[in-house]
Amino acid sequence: MNVELVKMNEVDFEHFLDTAVVNFAEDKVRNGSWKRETSLEQSQEAFGNLLPDREKTENHYLKNIVVEGETIGYLWYAVHKEQQPNYAYLYEIFVSAEHRGRGFGKQVMTLFMQEVKALGIDDVWLHVFGHNNGALKLYQQLGFEITDYNMRASTSLF
Repeated sequence: MNVELVKMNEVDFEHFLDTAVVNFAEDKVRNGSWKRETSLEQSQEAFGNLLPDREKTENHYLKNIVVEGETIGYLWYAVHKEQQPNYAYLYEIFVSAEHRGRGFGKQVMTLFMQEVKALGIDDVWLHVFGHNNGALKLYQQLGFEITDYNMRASTSLF
């Protein structure tokens, strides 16, 4: 099936934000960074800081993942050309649950890598939550290397 990355408009951005803010909040709660009671507010603040001009924020690219005319997810990245090597930071790739496991993630990543290469980008960086084994496996299959580990322990263990 043909996968396309299509630039988001204002309406698309609202749908993206509705999903992404909740997903990010849930991931931060799951990894122990945030408390559930304040997680949505913290997530909204984070998105507001990163995307102050919403879908028109400079150097940020927000795309719908479209298969045969249907939007099945989204991709968000930013380019940073102010340092060498320059890089793109992949903030989020999301494929809806009913479309997972069908190879769309790999196709999207290939299109994304081609797109940033055409922009003259040297490297791509991303973050994977520790509980997201599927994403980690995909990125490693595509040639990404682990560069850091963030770890957490509760003081109640001691």
